[in-house]
Amino acid sequence: MKERAGHGRAEHAADRQRPPEVSHGSWGHAVVIGAGFTGLLTARVLAGRFDRVTVLERDELPSGPAHRSGLPQARHPHGLLARGALIVEDLFPGVRAELAAQGAPVFDFGAGFATRLPYGWAPRRSVGIEVQSFDLTDLEAVLRARVRALPGVRVRDGFVVEGLHLSADRRRTVGVTGHHRADPGHEPVRIEADLVVDAAGRRSRLPGWLAAAGLPAPRRLEVPSPLVYSSRMYELTDGQAPDWLVAFEMTLPPSVDRGGAAITVDGTRRLISLVAPAEELPPPRDDEALQRFAATLRSPHFAEVMARGRPVSPVYRCVVGGNHWLRYDRLRGCPDRLLVVGDAFCAFNPVYGQGLTVAALQARLLARLLATADGPSGLAHRFQRRAARIALVPWLTATAADGGWSSEPTGRPARMIRGFLDVVLRRLPDEPELYARFARVQNMVVSPAVLLRPLLARPGRRGRRAARTRLSGPSRDR
Repeated sequence: MKERAGHGRAEHAADRQRPPEVSHGSWGHAVVIGAGFTGLLTARVLAGRFDRVTVLERDELPSGPAHRSGLPQARHPHGLLARGALIVEDLFPGVRAELAAQGAPVFDFGAGFATRLPYGWAPRRSVGIEVQSFDLTDLEAVLRARVRALPGVRVRDGFVVEGLHLSADRRRTVGVTGHHRADPGHEPVRIEADLVVDAAGRRSRLPGWLAAAGLPAPRRLEVPSPLVYSSRMYELTDGQAPDWLVAFEMTLPPSVDRGGAAITVDGTRRLISLVAPAEELPPPRDDEALQRFAATLRSPHFAEVMARGRPVSPVYRCVVGGNHWLRYDRLRGCPDRLLVVGDAFCAFNPVYGQGLTVAALQARLLARLLATADGPSGLAHRFQRRAARIALVPWLTATAADGGWSSEPTGRPARMIRGFLDVVLRRLPDEPELYARFARVQNMVVSPAVLLRPLLARPGRRGRRAARTRLSGPSRDR
């Protein structure tokens, strides 16, 4: 997925390094647990090195775009940042065009987003970064069809993985055990493997499997969030399309505790998600209360679509889930030939839209390691250490922001990050060039360090005042 005006081309040329297409020697059989976005990207990368790749999914997978019980968050808006989109397009050439042919629009991030920041509206002008909005079920259906077509790859749905199969000394993973959901007796099945990858997401059961084998479990870091989603699909039938393709209202704890997102799925449908602490969000079946809630937001776009549009789905409510990091990268005694990727490793508050892109970066990392490795032995340790480096900055930014929900004292690094973010957010509405930099940081095209120079060089009266202000947040203007 290309970026305009050359943004990110020099920084991320490595994103275009595709995984090897032909196996170099017999690497045997790789098993991937989970056929979601992360599992599909992982299978694509492994297919370049392993003779066989089996993707195991507990859900019965649909033949096309459809929701499934194991992925309830798919009913809520998702975003693939520009950096992640570049990697996905390289792994699966033509995916952007295929989704666009189904109605998923491609647009400039700055011009297409109507973003209500805590201190005002983000500038509406081109920032040179192309993005695409879509329904997650559409994206996964396209990727799933591509993966199924790869030589040597098999996607087995309706299979429940129940544990690991380890070597006698428990130092190496040699497969998984499980059963077919359609088997009434749940007859145990063992699948031998030369590499096992856990891409089961937040529902990963790996810590329990390790404990059952008498092995230590990883340390779990957790920063919760009180937010919940209420989401619904609307169809606009009056022929008057809004002047935006994505509407977004940002939360900023503790003062701005409600927000929302609305994404264009195709020419007529908009998926709206309202976000707030559970005690503030109205019940899903109370349409009038939900519309009154939408009217309290600073952005008028959510209420407008709800008033003009025709609901074409029920209201689905989901707990956001907060942030957690299982430190497999620091786990001693973890068996070799076992990789953990995506949300099974480090999961972020979905409000910040980082999860899909971090998973794509991990797939690219795995492709690089596979290209230089002599075999699967030792791969897991190298991967987890480097995957932790990928997760670090998104983790720090997400958890520092979410730390504002807690009344407990937070550490100095988190307070510094929140203070820095507050200074930036105060200036964004009035400084388009700074917002263009911020948009590149948001899309993980560049490091957050690019924001330092304009802040230090031209703080301005408003910026100096913001820098002296402790993180108090804006007041509600409802």
